[in-house]
Amino acid sequence: MMSSISLMSGKMSARLVLCITLMLRYQFSNSEFYDPCTTHSKGIDEDEAEAAVGDWPGNLNLASVNSTHKCYVICILQYYNIVSTSGEITLRKYYDSGVIDEFAVAPKINRCRYEFRKVKDYCDRMFAVFHCLRKEILINS
Repeated sequence: MMSSISLMSGKMSARLVLCITLMLRYQFSNSEFYDPCTTHSKGIDEDEAEAAVGDWPGNLNLASVNSTHKCYVICILQYYNIVSTSGEITLRKYYDSGVIDEFAVAPKINRCRYEFRKVKDYCDRMFAVFHCLRKEILINS
């Protein structure tokens, strides 16, 4: 009896993950293609990337960040295969390696994505989603 409950719970969890993945894929597959990395064709220096993403203040006012910086941060996320050029969040390798708990993070990604779904500019939207996600993770850690 207990093993059938565990099996059912595992199937429901797999279905939930599949559902979230499909929702994210649908949302971002309908986004316009935009390449924020046009000025970084030679790659991104790891120290620069760490400085740009690592020193992200928790109390950041999104409106105060200029568009160039937002696009640069998204370019870094693309360079490290965290965001695709269509805006899909690609954390599978982090989930698979155990660095990120998929069941804890996926609902947060979905909530943040939903919150900024109407933002038209690609860099603004993706930057806001990752800022939201970062706040969610820091608050709940």
